[in-house]
Amino acid sequence: MKPAFIPFEKAFLDVTGGNNKLQTTQYSPTGLYPVIDQGESFIGGYTNDPKSLCAAIPPVILFGDHTKVFKYVDFPFCLGADGVKVLRPAEGIFPKYGFYFLRSLILPSVGYSRHFKFLKEFEVPLPPLSEQRRIAAILDSADAIRTKRKAAIAKLDELAQALFLEMFGDPVRNEKGWAQSTLGEIGTITTGNTPARSEAGNFGSHLEWIKSDNVTNEYPTLTKATEFLSKKGASIARLVGPGAVLVVCIAGSPDSIGRAALADRTVAFNQQINAISPREDMDEYFLLQAIRYSKKCILSYSTNSMKGMISKSVFEGIPLIVPPIRLQEMYSERYTSILSVKKSHSATSESENRLFSSLQHRAFAGEL
Repeated sequence: MKPAFIPFEKAFLDVTGGNNKLQTTQYSPTGLYPVIDQGESFIGGYTNDPKSLCAAIPPVILFGDHTKVFKYVDFPFCLGADGVKVLRPAEGIFPKYGFYFLRSLILPSVGYSRHFKFLKEFEVPLPPLSEQRRIAAILDSADAIRTKRKAAIAKLDELAQALFLEMFGDPVRNEKGWAQSTLGEIGTITTGNTPARSEAGNFGSHLEWIKSDNVTNEYPTLTKATEFLSKKGASIARLVGPGAVLVVCIAGSPDSIGRAALADRTVAFNQQINAISPREDMDEYFLLQAIRYSKKCILSYSTNSMKGMISKSVFEGIPLIVPPIRLQEMYSERYTSILSVKKSHSATSESENRLFSSLQHRAFAGEL
């Protein structure tokens, strides 16, 4: 039986107004009260100020007006800076059911603008409370499986980092006294470019054109590009082959500076990225991880503008540890073994995500 529907504004009450909101500069790494904002991390920081506690009685649902992130909060908390909406499910809406419904919505993306207006356009399916609880319990169980899988993958990332630190120490402090070379000495540095969009035929389907979004710390290798060059465009683009390490050096947010990923295929790339094609006595997996764990050092070479930037000449001069190649290769062998296990977990995680999406769709279509 298909459920009845009610307008969004009757199902969820906006109780954001009147609450203190903490700026990120006011966050502490520890404290009595968690601060929840619109960022990807569930908790943004902490504070000891009880006057900053949100007045809304939990459970509530937080919505990132810019980020489109939903968070279910069932404990006292403080509210992060502007851009967060606090929604209280109305009477007749089981809170966890309402949360899963909101998280199932596909909202248009309008960049760093506000998205709450799009939520107001939806109607909410309203089965009996007993049915809402049943649906929420099913989705809770499926979501718990996904959460455990993510935790396992995160542990593998921690293991890879622990292995690196055990063998080589902190690459920035270099407490083990390894020899150092500049990035320009370690390999050939190439800065990407953008073939003229005004020239017909520069873009097509011949070769991937990598942007900074394809360089993430989540995966060792580049993600697949969404834009491709034609043969003509590739002939005037900057290319690198397998084994090159691509590093984000221009970004809208300084925090993105220093992200790195390995090319496992020949690609073109844009001017936000510098690529290192390492010399023969540098292992590419070691180089990748050494750069990732030197992110703070690399970021320190960026300009202090709102849009972080490291020029090619500055990038070439950044120092990096260079342990003996036999140790680099030993690390690479162990690290790729960890990657193999992570790949298996990631494939299972993708299957679990598809299952969860299917359950969500069926639940709110009245088919579960």
